[in-house]
Amino acid sequence: TVLAFASRYLLHSIEQTWEKSRLAVMEQKERFEVLVSAMYPKFASERLLAGEAEIHLELPQATIFFSDICHFSTISNRLTAAEMLSWIGYVFYVIDHVADYYQIHKIKTIGDAYFAISGLPGLGPSASEDPGGHSLRMTLFACMVAQIFSGRYLHPDAGQCLSAIAATSALLKQERNARAKKRTSAGSMASSALQSVASSAMGSSDKKGQSSMRYGIASGPVTAGVLPGKCPAFDVWGQTVNLASRMESTSRPSVVQISESVFQAISRHRDNSFA
Repeated sequence: TVLAFASRYLLHSIEQTWEKSRLAVMEQKERFEVLVSAMYPKFASERLLAGEAEIHLELPQATIFFSDICHFSTISNRLTAAEMLSWIGYVFYVIDHVADYYQIHKIKTIGDAYFAISGLPGLGPSASEDPGGHSLRMTLFACMVAQIFSGRYLHPDAGQCLSAIAATSALLKQERNARAKKRTSAGSMASSALQSVASSAMGSSDKKGQSSMRYGIASGPVTAGVLPGKCPAFDVWGQTVNLASRMESTSRPSVVQISESVFQAISRHRDNSFA
């Protein structure tokens, strides 16, 4: 009887330990999947989680965006490390929210430059469903960012528009993190996002002056993929990327310079509202 009781107790302890280990593994797996989904676009994250080693894609049409802070080196020399991090974090965090709203994927930041793409599979309507739509979304995104950071956001319902952007951005992020065990409520996320985005429109004169930026957009074929190695990174290559970079570098402060292909795409689009 004692032996039977000891056997049952031991078996029960083993089962409990195994169940705790299984739940811990599942939790870590969910966190890993959320992290991968946040770092890579949908088509790449799905293939990475499926175990694929080589991920590349030829896109016949996509739109590339570059932005750069004017006089960055001069300004940065006057800032401490903490001030620099606060300033750059402020700028990129605001742009991230607007990008989520317009279904733009941030590829990476390079120093003070912001590099993004629209037209990826699984992010907004496809090129066949909405020809030129990715160019229009990118142009609207760039114009919104330019207005916010130049202090020229004069829409009569500016606060309402920024609230909608922040709330939508927060909900999109919540959907991406839906499988995570610990979630932040949509309300608190929206509130935090709204404070950040609203502050960019009404921020201090110092930040407005420091955040004058140039913008460049180009559309066309690109090659996208995940670079293997120690820190696998998603990136895009091609002449379209080079052209977008030149559009930005030859632009003027607070001006969005677009290529001929982008102009043609948005001119033909049914929802074009540009004069």
